[in-house]
Amino acid sequence: MTDLQSSKEVTTAHSQDSTLTAHGKTRDGGVIGWLVVFGSHICHLFFGGAYQAIGPLFVVIQRHFDETSARTSWIIAFLASVEFGLGPLSNVSVKKIGFRMTVLMGTIISSAGYFFSAFAPTIEFLYLSIGLAVGIGYALILPASIGIIPHFVKKSFTVASVLAASGVGVGLFIFPPLLQILIDNYGWRGSVIVFSALNAHMGISAALFRAPEEEIPSNVPLEEKAGNANNLKMNWICIKDTCDLRLMTKYPTYAVFVFATTIAVGIGYQSSPAHLLARAETKQFASITAISLLVSIFGLATMIGRLLIPIVLLLTKKFTTSIKTYAFALFLSGLCNLFSPLAMNYETYTAYAFFYGIFIGLHLGMQPQIALDVLGPEMVTAGTGILTFFMAIGALIGPPIGGYIYDVTGNYDNSFYFYGSLLCFGGLVMFVSEPFTNRLQRKAEGATSVTMDDLGCSEVYLVEVATQTGVIS
Repeated sequence: MTDLQSSKEVTTAHSQDSTLTAHGKTRDGGVIGWLVVFGSHICHLFFGGAYQAIGPLFVVIQRHFDETSARTSWIIAFLASVEFGLGPLSNVSVKKIGFRMTVLMGTIISSAGYFFSAFAPTIEFLYLSIGLAVGIGYALILPASIGIIPHFVKKSFTVASVLAASGVGVGLFIFPPLLQILIDNYGWRGSVIVFSALNAHMGISAALFRAPEEEIPSNVPLEEKAGNANNLKMNWICIKDTCDLRLMTKYPTYAVFVFATTIAVGIGYQSSPAHLLARAETKQFASITAISLLVSIFGLATMIGRLLIPIVLLLTKKFTTSIKTYAFALFLSGLCNLFSPLAMNYETYTAYAFFYGIFIGLHLGMQPQIALDVLGPEMVTAGTGILTFFMAIGALIGPPIGGYIYDVTGNYDNSFYFYGSLLCFGGLVMFVSEPFTNRLQRKAEGATSVTMDDLGCSEVYLVEVATQTGVIS
């Protein structure tokens, strides 16, 4: 048994013992738990839906500053990469000031970024105001709003995470037509000021994020626990080597998952919602107002895809794994892009956007479930943080590459061939490699199996190691 497996068993056992409050009532779910899920849903609506729904703003800003598609795409690239890449910052902030204050601070920073964007004199200013400032704000909110859910909803974690993540689809559904209305009435500068005020409503979510109760085994004195915590601070380097930094090597399936998701989602997806609208406008399918509804249809489809996840997993669990289901959804979303040039009018393009959204919603919504299945429940937050960090690398280069392809060829079809190929590649890599990575992982576990007695660690020590490093957050 490995050290992390030992910590899993210990923390699982003591978590089960501590699910009762002082009043003898379970903390799993309940009114407070589902209010936390609702707060996370509102956060997802903005940090997940807002930048993907920027399509109407993307087109107007490109025209206003007379910029190329590639240079305008850097706004989305910086926003997505900073949001994902600085995910560990949220983990540190949660440990210092808690979930509530972390989300509130992120709300203030991101709202300020949108507000000051209204006074941008150049496109480079928007790289900083939207790309950097809003990105930092969302980076604080994203892991915190996901990581808090397992503290309050355990048995129904899959349903809770799906309901929370469906906020991304809601945001994609309501924001594009809303942005178009705001742009038509107030111009793009006025619209970002209004959007800043809307974004500030995530402060309500922060109010719902109460601090999880500290879980301490009943047979361990508080003084002993505090002493162990002090020892951990003195051995910080050893702790890092024991836990988070070994995830990629201890779990080959997870390593391939991160690699494939970085290529497929980080590079192949992040800018496609914005380019979806720009592409339709170049083809002159319909009026600007009608075209802006395409992203809403895409957003509605992603929400449906996310809500279908529990049903899909239930129907497929008897004959395949969640990894292969995720890989298949990646592959199908790539096929949608590869065949999208066949959509020659508004109706067929709408159908493409809808089915593309279904498969995108499926695989994006399954990411926490994959981390849960591969790493275990107490490592979802750490696994998600590592995943988002690597996705940030892809998100930084994906949008400009797609924009550059359009600038060179004058046809967005070529950009979507590029996006589709990467999505298909990621799906195929995961589907083909899973049997081999599972075998490697079993061999690694057998070769490095040790007991807690061999390590000379107490149960409380292992619990504290996991807690201090973010394995248990």
